[in-house]
Amino acid sequence: MLNSPVFLLVNVGLALAMTVNLSKLAGLAGVPAPLFAFVLTFGAGLALAAASLARGARIPVDRRHLAYYAVTGFVSVAAPNYLGFEVARHAGAAYASVPYALSPLITYALAVMVGLDSPAWRRAGGVVLGLAGTTAIALSKMLGVNAAAPIWYVAALGLPLLVATGNVYRTLYWPAGTAPLALAAGMSLAAAVWLAPVALTRTDGLAALATPFGGGVMALQVLVSVLMNWLYFRLQQAAGPVYLSQIGYVAAGFGVALALVLFGEPVTPIMLAGMALVVAGVILVTPRRSA
Repeated sequence: MLNSPVFLLVNVGLALAMTVNLSKLAGLAGVPAPLFAFVLTFGAGLALAAASLARGARIPVDRRHLAYYAVTGFVSVAAPNYLGFEVARHAGAAYASVPYALSPLITYALAVMVGLDSPAWRRAGGVVLGLAGTTAIALSKMLGVNAAAPIWYVAALGLPLLVATGNVYRTLYWPAGTAPLALAAGMSLAAAVWLAPVALTRTDGLAALATPFGGGVMALQVLVSVLMNWLYFRLQQAAGPVYLSQIGYVAAGFGVALALVLFGEPVTPIMLAGMALVVAGVILVTPRRSA
């Protein structure tokens, strides 16, 4: 089952959706985004490293691997996690989840640009539909908000760009012969290094982490992050970057549903119409062989 692309896709998408919603819970507990992001990446990195060593897979630390960890740690983990937490806090967990649905479309476009995939009118049409759907969703959320809030609705569009860039980079520069678990550990620890300077400026949140609620949310998030990063690399190894990028659609669907249940966040007809356009775009972009 752990080698099934569909199983991996659904579970990675669910874990990503849980991350967005748990970040909002952490914010309600008083844990600032930089500190939350650092603790989850560092904790997940240590756990993944221990699991990798226990399985007899060492974590390579030569120059090539360190560069790989640094780039993937920033693009795939540190930057999107921090940005996603801030967007969830300011614009809502549902909206922070939706832009991930655009990542398959951007991944395809980048894959064509670097020669990992070939252009096709059908899939180009999918990119256009996805852009239209995401624009509709963004506009629906921006209507009626205060003057300071729109920046977060625009900033959220950086999430799929970061995720898509990471999808393509990991494929192009995957170190041959290195186990997915070891790469996940290196990426998570590198992300913690990137986040450490920012996290140290928000030590005021340590008290919130010491509370049962804040500490419980943090512990659950570390566990989710461990599973997500491990399965993430297995999915990429099994199915490639374009299929893997569909976690964005799965995460968006689960994320909106969880936000509705946990926080009662509204889902407007325009958002639903936008999601329908994004889904149509994903279907067109996905290679037929992926089915």
